[in-house]
Amino acid sequence: MSDFFEKIKHDAIKGDYLTRLLYLNIAVFVLISIGNAFAGLITGKLGIGHAWALDLLSMPSDPIKLLTRPWTPLTYMFTHLDFRHILFNMIILYFSGKIFMEYLGEKRLLALYIYGGLGGALLYLILSNISPILGPATLIGASGGVTAILIGGALYMPTMELRLWGILPVKYWMLAAGVIFLDIINLTSSNTGGHLAHLGGAAVAYFFIQSMRKGHEWNIYLFQIIDMVRGILVPKLSKRKRGFSFGEQSYHKKNTAKRSTKTSATGSTNGVDTERMDAILDKIKAKGYDSLTKEEKAFLFKLSKDQ
Repeated sequence: MSDFFEKIKHDAIKGDYLTRLLYLNIAVFVLISIGNAFAGLITGKLGIGHAWALDLLSMPSDPIKLLTRPWTPLTYMFTHLDFRHILFNMIILYFSGKIFMEYLGEKRLLALYIYGGLGGALLYLILSNISPILGPATLIGASGGVTAILIGGALYMPTMELRLWGILPVKYWMLAAGVIFLDIINLTSSNTGGHLAHLGGAAVAYFFIQSMRKGHEWNIYLFQIIDMVRGILVPKLSKRKRGFSFGEQSYHKKNTAKRSTKTSATGSTNGVDTERMDAILDKIKAKGYDSLTKEEKAFLFKLSKDQ
């Protein structure tokens, strides 16, 4: 039993970003559920804990109320109150995230989840204050970020074959198109806000993948913010050096000159061919990541594992 909890602790702290996203969503759900149970027992009011969680963590559609809760565009995407809601979202996140992370890396996965959630929140906020069928409401759930990852994977690998329920073979783009179609036709349902968040996440995924193909990596900005916050909270930790980020590792061309002083006659530093790395970085900057050959991608992947 102790080994089981040690593994959970290790995965939650040092696991890949997909694992940590899953753990964080589940942990928030468990804490809210336990708090709701005890709050109801103490106050005699059923659901009082859920009401408190909604007030604190959900994103309101009222712009004035949102100004008093500026953290909610981030916290809403980790908040679930219903078991079926979180179960459905986490299943999709796990399977689509595994595919996405295998080809595009865990840093892009985390960035797209956050950006997709924020994009869904923005579309929800705008249309909630325009459409006459939407009144004051709140938004919760990971589906904006989850949809962004699913659509992002389909945009990058549209012809990949998947098997629905392990039986029905479909192309990835067909699954993505079906998800978007269902969201559009259900915009006037009882869960309009959720479907708007899905569409917002899908739109972000489109621009995310298009920018990545052109060599512009959005995940760089997210990790710069993370580093800045970490530097404020833990000032003794040295700040990360910035660079172009490709999947699991960040490569820093500006430090090549310093490293070259340690370069041997074969042109390698600590076993790394710096000339080849610089050539690959130049190619990515000029033509985008997709212009790399399989061997060049394999070289970057191996380098990321060795750092």
